[in-house]
Amino acid sequence: MSVPVVSLFFATIALALAAFVVVAVVGRVAVASAVEPLFALFRPVAYELATAVALGCMLGSLYMSEIANFRPCRLCWIQRGFMYPAAVLLLIGLIVNRRWLFGRIAIVLAAFGLPVSIFHRVEEAVGGFGNVCEIDNPCSLKWIEEYGFVTIPTMAGIGFASIIVFVLLSADRRAP
Repeated sequence: MSVPVVSLFFATIALALAAFVVVAVVGRVAVASAVEPLFALFRPVAYELATAVALGCMLGSLYMSEIANFRPCRLCWIQRGFMYPAAVLLLIGLIVNRRWLFGRIAIVLAAFGLPVSIFHRVEEAVGGFGNVCEIDNPCSLKWIEEYGFVTIPTMAGIGFASIIVFVLLSADRRAP
């Protein structure tokens, strides 16, 4: 598959996940009873979805750097430092059936990765905002931009937020 097709694919999945995260957070805060049927639908597979999101983010970032030859900047590496262990730990939790233990660690990793993604997105928009990257590989460089705003750090941020929401949903023990 070509790089534009793959980036559009990942951006589309990211937007669907972002919609779910917004509905989940707003629904939980504002109208919990209205979104409970949606939660009941996703709750039985929420941990698996968190694992799939983390693995998808990890494989997507490897595709972007190793196949598409996009050179990761310093902030990209920091985000990978939070996403890759989260993916591995969620997978281990799934295999050894210790979901809540490994899920809690993944939530912490995602909670640290999310602000880095947000900062990176601001850096892309403003350019030179944080002066954290190299001159020859700036953090403000947009390797992809789908739908006019979905960039690599945008997708990473959505991935982190999705992991948090799905792991928390999987820990919610309400009857379906």
